[in-house]
Amino acid sequence: MKVNVADQVSEYIKRLAPDSRERLRRAIRLLEEEKGDSKALEDDLHGYHRSKVRSYRVIYAYRGTKRPGPPEIDILFCEHRSNVYEIFSAIAATGFGL
Repeated sequence: MKVNVADQVSEYIKRLAPDSRERLRRAIRLLEEEKGDSKALEDDLHGYHRSKVRSYRVIYAYRGTKRPGPPEIDILFCEHRSNVYEIFSAIAATGFGL
């Protein structure tokens, strides 16, 4: 499965310590194989999914399967677990995402 990574995610990961940076990159690679600690989100974030990587969360969405070709995953946002959902909810409410 093809994975598209948003600029925010790439920039955020680059600023982390090497150990955390590698863990997040590995988690994103696992999403290509549909593996990892993932969960569908609910309520205001219905339609989005999260991958848990220690104290970080990666928010992603599956791109529509109605298009020709294989489905894709859009990695949309990454942040520390303490504020990832609050920040992403505000972003999603403004029309970002799907």
